[in-house]
Amino acid sequence: MKKLSLLHYIPVCLLAAATALPAAAQQRRVSSYEKDYIFWGSPDAYLNYQAKTGFPLIDQMLQAYPPTATPDKHRQMALVSLDQFLHDEGYTRREAFYTFVNSRMAHLLEDMNRPVLSGVRIYKLYNSGFILKTLKNTIAIDIVQGGGSSSKGIVSDSVIYEIAYKCDALIITNTDERHASRKAAKAFAEAGKKVILPKGLWTNLGEALQPAGADTVQTIELDAMTLHILPGHNGSNRNNICIMDLKGCGIVAHTGAQDNAADLTWIEHLHEQYKTDILLTKSQNLDLESIVSGFRPRVLITANENEMERSVDMREAYWTTQKRVNSLTAIDIPNIIMAWGEAYDYADTESENISSSASKVMIDGVLYIERKGAVYTPSGVKVK
Repeated sequence: MKKLSLLHYIPVCLLAAATALPAAAQQRRVSSYEKDYIFWGSPDAYLNYQAKTGFPLIDQMLQAYPPTATPDKHRQMALVSLDQFLHDEGYTRREAFYTFVNSRMAHLLEDMNRPVLSGVRIYKLYNSGFILKTLKNTIAIDIVQGGGSSSKGIVSDSVIYEIAYKCDALIITNTDERHASRKAAKAFAEAGKKVILPKGLWTNLGEALQPAGADTVQTIELDAMTLHILPGHNGSNRNNICIMDLKGCGIVAHTGAQDNAADLTWIEHLHEQYKTDILLTKSQNLDLESIVSGFRPRVLITANENEMERSVDMREAYWTTQKRVNSLTAIDIPNIIMAWGEAYDYADTESENISSSASKVMIDGVLYIERKGAVYTPSGVKVK
């Protein structure tokens, strides 16, 4: 038999190796983030799954430990953890972020069905957005979607339209997109709700729009509310400072984007003319102490934390807001740090918590609310 040389074996070996390689590749385990949670070489996938794990836990903690003037360590930890997740440059790629916001808004919309039997309930939304709910009316302020023009809205369209349906009016303090949303104003106008906005902002949304703001104080009467609009400024731009007298349910002031040193000459004396129960103001104001001292409210609630459109270094964290407010020396008042979608009940007498003094009762198979010996329907109508 003729012997084969070494050269004859090389093609045979190569053929055998080529045949074996696909089989070995098929046997090799393919990494699955869902099963083994190994993210080597995929840092963005790691951050996505971390957000997917962390946001629901933060949501649960915020529900378990609601806003208070004396937050315990559990709530403080929840807010600090939220700050960490929100200071993520790639947040627009995290679907878990939008799921978290939708969850917070769902809590808000559901809670708005809960009756307010006295005082005022404050809901906090994105940026400077708030909702004031009393027994007689529900007023929205500076409702925006957020996200800027380069990404999808942070607050969804459906939430904006649901808020418009549940509220009686929308107040817009200034023309900046972090306070003014044409989509929100349009939703309110289409729902037949009044929209009070700075002069010249929009003119083609129908008769529901009521331009406001002057060089002197302007007063507007609404159902169960007297609105005083003061001529403030953000830099050189006009900014309507709104003082809302809720007719026996409390007086709430919203400063919008107010930040102008020249205006402090009259802001510092506002407490001499207006009693303010709750002050809603941005925490980043360059002279926050003078603003607070001028209004001298019974409760301070800050706004504009974690504006996601801003760079990470410009996003005001909840912990920095707390540090800044704690350093104020002009006046000692309770400070309430609120996250998106949260509610805080304020009663006009001795700052009692309204929800703790109300209870549900069944009378002849019908649900009622009992508070201080009086009985109300779930919608807040007193039963004779």
